[in-house]
Amino acid sequence: MEVIVSYLAWVAVAVFVLVGLYRMLRYASLPVFLRWELYPVPTEPRHHYGGSYMEEVDFVKKARHHTRIGGLIDMASEVFLLKKLKDYNQFGLWPFSFLMHWGIYLLFLWFLLLAVEARLKLGVFTGLVNFLGPVAFISGAFGSLGLILKRVGNDKLGSYTTPEDYFNLIFLGAVFGSGLIAWSYTDLTFDYTRALIKQALFFETSPLPIPFWVWLHLLLFELFLIYLPFSKLFHYAIKYLTFDKILWDDAFKVKDSPLDRKIAKQLSYIVSWAGPHIVPGKTWLEEAQLTDGGGEK
Repeated sequence: MEVIVSYLAWVAVAVFVLVGLYRMLRYASLPVFLRWELYPVPTEPRHHYGGSYMEEVDFVKKARHHTRIGGLIDMASEVFLLKKLKDYNQFGLWPFSFLMHWGIYLLFLWFLLLAVEARLKLGVFTGLVNFLGPVAFISGAFGSLGLILKRVGNDKLGSYTTPEDYFNLIFLGAVFGSGLIAWSYTDLTFDYTRALIKQALFFETSPLPIPFWVWLHLLLFELFLIYLPFSKLFHYAIKYLTFDKILWDDAFKVKDSPLDRKIAKQLSYIVSWAGPHIVPGKTWLEEAQLTDGGGEK
């Protein structure tokens, strides 16, 4: 089984990277999103009071001054602190979601350090690795379990929690739980885990008989890596596009600019679906010129 885990590690990393890159490029090449342009925008110097460069006289003729650092700070607060969830923590999900997300971050960092340690034969990371592993397992396990119980125990949450949501939380719980059991029962110093990581990196035979919970934990993590870019959990990778191209995009559309030409092309697309306010077979521009009842203006 250790051999299967070793070879699967390379497959998992390849799928994770290649599929992730493909989906990122695919999202980046999609038609222009419906831009929100809701203020305050953190990249705007006037964001502290919700202002905009459009307040200036003849703003079209002036150079725009954005503060990229403001956007990065805002994005970091969302990624690492889950700020919006904390601010609107109606169902008490934030503590558990915070624990789960940090469990994922630390788990990836832990495996990365283990690989670097084995590849470069460094002992400098030993103490940090031995500390990060249990913290990641405990944080992620409690976070995943807490989110499952919250959703099961609340009718409002449960009504729009899909089977995939439960599967994702259970899958994550299994990854963290198996790591916690492996560490607490058979691998306190992670010697077995290091041996298995080394075997995967160098295609060697492990000098140690690997306990069940150790290789099971690594196997589950590899399967999770393969699953990740295909699932809704992939939102971690498209968060930048969501922020920068939708939430914060307040660029003025100049006539005959690349953006103007792209939007004009999209307005010529034919609508292929119907609804109370949509007439199929017309272009998006024609749809925009219809009243709610479908009649021409």
